[in-house]
Amino acid sequence: MSEESLDDTIEFRAGLLKEVATELDSVHLGGVNISEFAREGLTQMLRRTMTDDDKIAIYERYSSGDLSEDAARVLLGDEFELVQEDIDAFREASEDDTSDYLV
Repeated sequence: MSEESLDDTIEFRAGLLKEVATELDSVHLGGVNISEFAREGLTQMLRRTMTDDDKIAIYERYSSGDLSEDAARVLLGDEFELVQEDIDAFREASEDDTSDYLV
């Protein structure tokens, strides 16, 4: 895992996207936060791209300390809490005394 600053930039050729974002910024009352659009858009695309297996792997990396909670929450969004609840429920179920159910 690489240790990068949260201030590091991701560069790509925006081309037409930069042109239209700049144009919207110039006509929108108060302007628009183009950087915020980029962050939100990238976050949404990362989440949309992930498979269930990816989500499990991300949570496992978080659980083992290889990924920060903040990064896991960005990638998993609302599912972070759901995964945690599922794990807690599974843990409780596996610890339950099931001897009463034996015939």
